[in-house]
Amino acid sequence: MIRKTAIALTIVGTLFTVACGGSDTPADTTPVDSTPQSQTVQMFGYKFNPNSVSVAAGTTVVFENKDPERHNVTISALGIDQMVDPGQSWSYTFTTTGEFAVQNRLATNGMAATINVQ
Repeated sequence: MIRKTAIALTIVGTLFTVACGGSDTPADTTPVDSTPQSQTVQMFGYKFNPNSVSVAAGTTVVFENKDPERHNVTISALGIDQMVDPGQSWSYTFTTTGEFAVQNRLATNGMAATINVQ
């Protein structure tokens, strides 16, 4: 009788441990980074620096004008045509994936960049 009781208690204890997640592996407690991401592109030396950027969807790209002249950010695929005065910046949050050509329609030197959104 004692042996049957001991076996029954062992089985119940095992089932309880399995049902309650009796694993020695700790749960993943890594915090999720919910901070909005950003990337800066400088307009300096009459160029976009860097001239090619890859970002995740939801990233805000900040265009900073470091030149003494007014620049323009044109992204035709998105209908964007934004003027940026010297010392100023303008930003856009890319929510759609794809490759976007960026141009400065005021520049005569072909000032251009590419934003790859993944």
